[in-house]
Amino acid sequence: MADCEKPSSCLIVIFGASGDLTRRKLIPSLYQLFVAGQLPEHFAVLGVSRSPMSDDDFRDRLHSFFGQYDDKQWHDFAKCLYYHVADSTKAEAYGGLKTRMAELSQSHGTGVNVLLYLSIAPHLYEPTLTQIGAAGMVAEGKHWCSLDRNNPPWQRVIIEKPFGSDPLSASRLNDVVASVFDEQSIYRIDHYLGKETVQNLLVFRFANTIFEPIWNRKYIDHVQVTAAESVGIEGRGSYYDSPSGGAMRDMIQSHLLQVMAVVAMEPPITMCADDIRVEKTKILAACRTPSMDDVPKIAVRGQYGPGQFGGKVVTGYREEEGTRSDSQTDTYTALQVFIDTWRWGGVPFYLRSGKSMTKKLTEVVVTFKPTPHCLFLPRMTGSHSALPNQLVINVQPDEGIRLRFEGKVPGMGMDIKPVIMDFDYNEQFGASPPQAYATLLLDAIRGDQTLYKHREEIKHCWRVVQPVLDYWQDHPQDDLPNYAAGTWGPSASDIMMARDGRKWHNP
Repeated sequence: MADCEKPSSCLIVIFGASGDLTRRKLIPSLYQLFVAGQLPEHFAVLGVSRSPMSDDDFRDRLHSFFGQYDDKQWHDFAKCLYYHVADSTKAEAYGGLKTRMAELSQSHGTGVNVLLYLSIAPHLYEPTLTQIGAAGMVAEGKHWCSLDRNNPPWQRVIIEKPFGSDPLSASRLNDVVASVFDEQSIYRIDHYLGKETVQNLLVFRFANTIFEPIWNRKYIDHVQVTAAESVGIEGRGSYYDSPSGGAMRDMIQSHLLQVMAVVAMEPPITMCADDIRVEKTKILAACRTPSMDDVPKIAVRGQYGPGQFGGKVVTGYREEEGTRSDSQTDTYTALQVFIDTWRWGGVPFYLRSGKSMTKKLTEVVVTFKPTPHCLFLPRMTGSHSALPNQLVINVQPDEGIRLRFEGKVPGMGMDIKPVIMDFDYNEQFGASPPQAYATLLLDAIRGDQTLYKHREEIKHCWRVVQPVLDYWQDHPQDDLPNYAAGTWGPSASDIMMARDGRKWHNP
């Protein structure tokens, strides 16, 4: 979201650097930025974790994960990678850590600018933040403004999700991080907001006048936001079956409500972070809080059992390592949300996410209302009946936008069939979108919070989903697992849609 000007020099410190996220996402994203010439002129990356490792071991571990790369570019990048053995939750670890950071700052000329990334288990967030504050590692930019008002030094923190496991824990975590960092230095990451197509929603909506007049309850029947994965929990059974796990917490609360807010928000005054986040927060604040009586009608819980995918037998969730044989954890969730505003009053937003489904897919589907009177129905010669117009925004894997409308088939009679108008990123621009983490890391280095979540957004997202979680806890479901791996989820989800006279978009 930021401009192309090079960001200021900084030291990037990754807590939990021996973990999978660092190897799969963070370092490849930083390398992508390095190759593109978008990292600061002076930078260094310091990985921090308890696992014994030397700098060279750390570099070799990361190097082995890369596929195609340029030897010289990797060599130049790797010279800026370092590793420090420390337990981030222990006070005694910070003397040596601060010394190492000072040495790298001196040798690489990064100054006092520091980006701290918490790529650690959620239960380690609070003790780590507390120790960072106690060690005096954060001297907020406001304290240094007299040195350089145009470019004050900074220290920022990126916090991975999940941000709490319920409203109370999320509020507590917000208070803890706020005791160490100012709000403008806190970056609560949501990698879905870094995806190119989600960002393009802002341009799509606010740079084109043809959609804004019909982007409301008068013309839109409903909106679907889907995030489907074809894989299961992939060895994350101990986390997914914990109080912080499940599709409602892991996906709906963390990601899909954010995507919905971008779809539904009012035009911001400017494209600056504060103005965009204000409008998103208004949408989330306007989301109706479900009552206990509402939950059975607006929410569906699913869990995958054994099935088949790609001709192979797939293990059921309860047979995965780290899960309980009587687990009530939702690997699939569908939720109906109403936004009580003038623009969206009465328009349902359907959010769904699931694992071990038919295909990997993230999309937003806007279904418009049918014409008030179908002129062509009596004269149609084909089997097709006119369908409402649909706008399909593919977030992944095939990034693009698809508009479906009706057209006449050439020939005698009045045979009407759907016509598809496609906008494909790869075909149109000749380039693949950057990794979401690359976009978000660069924004954090630049100090752009547009694609990061504000604490008020976190609060309202939990307010929407917690009543459903409470109901599910009080009402165990005896039919779990209730969908086979490799399908589109439980039949109860289709029934929920059919009750409203609608159906899911299953491409």
